[in-house]
Amino acid sequence: MKRRDFIRRTGAGLASSLTPSSLASTAVADNLRLTPAAEIQRRVLAARPSRGGAIPADFAKRFGATHYDGRYHFTDQPILVEGARKMKELGMGVAKFWLHEDDLPGYRYQSDWGIPLDGTLLDKLKHRYFQEALAQPFSTILLEIFPLTGSKTNFFDTESDYRNEEEQFHLVASHLLSIYQKRDVTFILQNWEGDWLFRHNDRNTWEQTPDKEVGRRASLFAAFLAARQRGVERARREHPSATCRVLHCAEVNRVIDATKGIATVMTRVLPQVAVDLVSWSCYDAIDDPVKLWQGIEMLRHHMRPSPALGGKRVFIGEIGEPENLKGKSEAGVVDLWDRSMAVFFELDVPWIVHWELNCNEPLDGTKSDRRVRKAEELKGFWYVRPDGSLGWGARYLDSLLKHAGAKLPGR
Repeated sequence: MKRRDFIRRTGAGLASSLTPSSLASTAVADNLRLTPAAEIQRRVLAARPSRGGAIPADFAKRFGATHYDGRYHFTDQPILVEGARKMKELGMGVAKFWLHEDDLPGYRYQSDWGIPLDGTLLDKLKHRYFQEALAQPFSTILLEIFPLTGSKTNFFDTESDYRNEEEQFHLVASHLLSIYQKRDVTFILQNWEGDWLFRHNDRNTWEQTPDKEVGRRASLFAAFLAARQRGVERARREHPSATCRVLHCAEVNRVIDATKGIATVMTRVLPQVAVDLVSWSCYDAIDDPVKLWQGIEMLRHHMRPSPALGGKRVFIGEIGEPENLKGKSEAGVVDLWDRSMAVFFELDVPWIVHWELNCNEPLDGTKSDRRVRKAEELKGFWYVRPDGSLGWGARYLDSLLKHAGAKLPGR
């Protein structure tokens, strides 16, 4: 692809010679220069906890897990409440939950929601299950909210002013700021993986999507995010004395594709709209700490921050490793987490969210079948295994929680 075509497609001017392996040393247009690979590798090596790198004292306030659609449970408590209590018991200060208008199928075990299917987000949030989950003393709570206009598979089929997004986000934020006004807690309202929303049914043919259509979707996506941001900002203005905080976040998940000349939310949408935060579901970079590091740098560069936090804040909204697949080993899983945490600590990433508490992915791919599963039936995206023990990565992460503010023993 020629340079002019690359810039036209991405809307960002990333140098056309960039590839994941050459990112580090290549200058990027509009004043972005990525940290060289050699420097990243040196700093990551020194920061790795397994090599004596220091663990932040506030690590518990920065680390947590997602709890939704796990395929097993341990008690007779409603599964949403059981998971929230378990995450707190494990020492996590961060929790991520799903908040939908539908019947929340991922929170069915041991549960009777008793809410009409056409209920609002606020109807769900006022339910006693959510009240009990949010009562746990987390320092940060994330709520993943799919588009209220259309769905994640037909998000851009019709034009919209996204008024419903703005109104429901205003109601949710106002409720949180009112109910938890005296509590020192941060609530983050965010979309699901934005690049899959952006591409929707065109994932496999995205590179052939006409630029006019890419531009149309980018404009609609920016309007969608702006509507949600307006709703949250209006609620904040109405509750100026609240101690708790409610922030709006845009999540992306295909950052590294931009280096290949592929249009992304990072390059086509984020420059158009100011948001409080950007979250990265970073599976496209966890194989290489250089890509992971530079992806965060690129996101910080392209995002337009709102005035709320006084700067560009990028965090890791999803990261996980399927431990039960063929070829996986404890040493390999721990190595992935160790080098990734070194990147996050060196770049002072504010939050890191593990995918997930209980594994949600059956090996047979039958996600609609929500019967309780055994460990051998699952891919292994777990913090806690079906037998109640911690996974390989969780044992490593648990050691970081227990030695926050110091170093791992013997290092």
